[in-house]
Amino acid sequence: MLLHAVMVNEDNDDRRGAERQAINQPSTLRGDRGAHDVYVADLSETGFSVTTDSRLAIGSTVTIGLAGHGRAMARVVRQVPGGYGCEFAEPVSRSVVASAFRNDTVIQLTSSAPLEAPFAEPEIQKLPGAVRLGVIVGSSALLWALIARVAVALF
Repeated sequence: MLLHAVMVNEDNDDRRGAERQAINQPSTLRGDRGAHDVYVADLSETGFSVTTDSRLAIGSTVTIGLAGHGRAMARVVRQVPGGYGCEFAEPVSRSVVASAFRNDTVIQLTSSAPLEAPFAEPEIQKLPGAVRLGVIVGSSALLWALIARVAVALF
């Protein structure tokens, strides 16, 4: 009697259902403990992994910034050496995975017209030197008089 067997590698606990794309780009991960600077190691339609020194709670809800596509909600599902694995609350499209972190997110100014301030800068007129000196000496004298009066009242 022959028995058919299938070998399963138990060390591989990879339950991801989508192909991962290597990213290795900085991003910001926001959770209930604040914002954390992270590196997105890889990204797929169903989740991502991040490299960070911050501590995240397994099961906590986080928001990741996807450069060029805004933010996405996710849940921390596993801890790996040096980081965490997260699963998106709503899977993202293949086009988001393909283009996230790949495009320049800075919008270039294309107008050749010179920029003008929306308000004219007010012209500042200084008081004459004698008036400024009088204000400084007068306010100093008043402050010393106040200090002397407080000292006399205390002793």
